[in-house]
Amino acid sequence: MANLVQDKVYDAKNGLESGSHSDPEKTVGETFTIPVGMALDASAATPPEYNEYLQLKAHFDANPKQFRRMMILLDIRILPMLFLYYLLNSLDKANAGNVKIYTFLEDTHMTSNQFNMALTWYFFTYAGLEAPSNMMMRRFGPRLWLSALVTLWGAVTLGSAWCRSYHDYCACRVLLGVFEAGLFQGCFYTLSCWYLPKELQSRCAWWYSATMLSGAFGGLLAYAVGPLQGRLGLKQWQYLFIIEGALTMFFGLIGFILCPDFPETWKRPLWFSHEEMRYIKLRVRYHNGPVAPDETFRWSVFWEAVKDWKTYFVASLLAFGGSVPTYSVNYTLATMVEGLGFSSIRAQAMTAPPYVFAFFCVIAIAWYSDKYQCRARSLLISYTVGTVGIIILWASLYHESLHSLSYFALFLVVAGYNMQAPAVGSWLGTNVRNPAKRAAAMGWQSTWGQLFGGCIGANIFVSSEAPTYRSGFIVLIVLVVVGGYGACIGNWYCLRAANLKKDRTPPEEYEGKYTEEQLSKMGEYSPYFRYIL
Repeated sequence: MANLVQDKVYDAKNGLESGSHSDPEKTVGETFTIPVGMALDASAATPPEYNEYLQLKAHFDANPKQFRRMMILLDIRILPMLFLYYLLNSLDKANAGNVKIYTFLEDTHMTSNQFNMALTWYFFTYAGLEAPSNMMMRRFGPRLWLSALVTLWGAVTLGSAWCRSYHDYCACRVLLGVFEAGLFQGCFYTLSCWYLPKELQSRCAWWYSATMLSGAFGGLLAYAVGPLQGRLGLKQWQYLFIIEGALTMFFGLIGFILCPDFPETWKRPLWFSHEEMRYIKLRVRYHNGPVAPDETFRWSVFWEAVKDWKTYFVASLLAFGGSVPTYSVNYTLATMVEGLGFSSIRAQAMTAPPYVFAFFCVIAIAWYSDKYQCRARSLLISYTVGTVGIIILWASLYHESLHSLSYFALFLVVAGYNMQAPAVGSWLGTNVRNPAKRAAAMGWQSTWGQLFGGCIGANIFVSSEAPTYRSGFIVLIVLVVVGGYGACIGNWYCLRAANLKKDRTPPEEYEGKYTEEQLSKMGEYSPYFRYIL
């Protein structure tokens, strides 16, 4: 028999029952909701772990300095390796645009169209394997899975230095897609397992800022290898592949020791006390109330994620509001800057400042989004910054005397379309409660987002239309408006409608209707869960 826990809320100050309320839910403290009228097993009104969580939360609420110290130490333990992995990942992706302005095409006997096609092959394996990779990471943990992927794609990057033909480069790009597939969403997912919704986007932003630093560092590295032409019989582009590949392999091997795992399998580091480590693990499980999410690993949750409408809205945001402009800019930025009148070597260095500016913009919009819990609004701001930059850039490219304006517009483009990424990843991550389903959903939305976004983004700016790239800019603006702005507003509307429907349902309709196990498996479809907008 199941009994009802009627009209009780839990005081976050002392972890004890207090008061009597008729509301179907009661917000306690800052981060979690206590469902009232929920059916629980007769043997215990609430799970013992949940009572332990309430006591720990009361302790840390009363000791804010200890809590801040704990969170700083957690950030230091979780973020650096994931940041480094994504920095290396972004470097290896961006080097395609950097090697192109050296003698790579001539040395490998490739045309510009063949080069674009080789870039496209990458996205078929990269996109197709993201969801399976996320599921495998859920099984084996990020420490083993992500570190193995990093080491293997570093070996592929290193081997790319000896490409001699179009077919060689295609093979390298296909293998690169196989091993890089799990990194992007794998890192997003790992962060979603460690941080609460109100903390997630700012952490995702610090992690994602690696891509801006890679844009800056990649351009400077490409500039640095410029004088190495002919040294030891190697070309500039070969040095670029060798340096980046060797660094990636080195840090991938270190990651087998230093990369974080999931909370439930993580051993306590020396600098955390037992109660701190216990609170870190319990707060993610119980911040929504006494019903913990179902953490059972099942392949069937993949199909639940595939059928979920939320997955496809976010896939559109990732593809058309993010991947298309990001990839198109990454692969052509150095060429565009060179077209502004700079030499090929100086053009590499001039790609760095826009990414430095973008770094600060990404952190600022993430702070705003987490403070006000407004994912949709922060996305619309980001798209607007990027789209204004695109329009200014397109118009200024028709006038040779406006090179300074064109270069300024690149700052807005790079900043705007990088600002949106942490919000996209954290929006789905915070609105899918079951950890295994979240892994599948984030992988599946990324599959479609990267496949469409990457394939389109790598091919819309063709060299025959330089320097104005008319067709590329038209396609880019249309896709951002429809797939970015449109999907963002659509997702916000549907999530808001779902919340309002739950709010309008009288509590007596579901009081005593579900067991704790049923509520756990329902995840975000539980009548007590509310989506973040």
